[in-house]
Amino acid sequence: MENTFSQRLKALRQRRGLTQQELADRLGVSNKSVSRWESGGYPDVPLLVPLARALGVTVDELLDEVQPVRALGRTDWQSLLSFAFALGGGLLFFLLDLFVPLPVCYAVYLGCMAYGVYLQRYYAYRSRWFLLGNLAMDLSVNLSLCGKAATVLWAVWTSFSLWALPPGQAPDTSLSQSFGYIAAPILLALAVTAFTQYLLYRWSGLDASLPRLRLCLRRPGWPALLGLVPLLACLFWALFPTLCRACSALFPVQEEHIHDLLRGQEHLYIGLLLLLAVLGSLPLLIRKRWPRLPFYWLLCLLCLPMEGLRTYSLAWSPVSQDFIPYQEGLAPSYVPVGQPSWAMLLLALVLAAGWALFCSLSLRSAPREPSCPSEGREPPSSPPEP
Repeated sequence: MENTFSQRLKALRQRRGLTQQELADRLGVSNKSVSRWESGGYPDVPLLVPLARALGVTVDELLDEVQPVRALGRTDWQSLLSFAFALGGGLLFFLLDLFVPLPVCYAVYLGCMAYGVYLQRYYAYRSRWFLLGNLAMDLSVNLSLCGKAATVLWAVWTSFSLWALPPGQAPDTSLSQSFGYIAAPILLALAVTAFTQYLLYRWSGLDASLPRLRLCLRRPGWPALLGLVPLLACLFWALFPTLCRACSALFPVQEEHIHDLLRGQEHLYIGLLLLLAVLGSLPLLIRKRWPRLPFYWLLCLLCLPMEGLRTYSLAWSPVSQDFIPYQEGLAPSYVPVGQPSWAMLLLALVLAAGWALFCSLSLRSAPREPSCPSEGREPPSSPPEP
């Protein structure tokens, strides 16, 4: 029995990601006591309940591997109630959004989520499934909120552009600006989700059930070479006129084909980014670097707005079949050709440096410092029964 208990205690401690010293700090005992329990000893009876709470299990689960079938208790119903408030508040947000102003819907959702977190702290087992479900619901609500806010701002900006531009001139709706209107709400929703989750978990004390991580610097290794993608994207625009000259010199194509090639330079740029994304994903998949894959695709997507930072210094002349200096007021038959600007080069360098820094960082679990001395520690006060 004692050997089975010691093995179960060690397995539960490792599953929670705790060291012997961290578990001892939570119980107010020395690490020698925990080591003695895992070597075949047995804790005192008054320590069984705090030990089970520190490991996130019940006393029955701690003492006996084979659990009897039990009826749902009050704590189980309160745990389900916390799920109902946290997840049901998100469903209520989408329902009220049909006929209630958006700020009111979001305030109602925040209230429901806060009460669900409150119940999870004081009257439940602090389930990790609750943390994951609450995070997913919070992200979906924030995506809807930021998306609708961006739609309103886009409509206001379009109306202002139509009013401010000269008559007959349409506002610029290039692909880079469209991507910005899509990417900005997503990034804002991620930031709002991280901020709200941090505040709620710090306020509720649920952050103590999460592993504490710290950033460490290390050698970036070969994945840092994938940061050359922004520089290659910038090089594409610098060499695009040379590539067009080479195509017209090597292949006898008609004039309309050259025009189609030049007018489709944005689509060629998107195809290049897609090709680089696929080619860069192959070594990550072969070397089993799965966590870096979505971040690499995000790097390729962030290269897409570089198309909007071009300068137009050259134009294709259908008369001379060559590039001439671009001037305002040229005929529509003259196709302007984008060239890299200093802003594009600066963005490429920033993205490349950011990727190199990302490859140099790693997350490692850090030991938790005790909030108060282990000797004479008093248990935290609990709220009154609801």
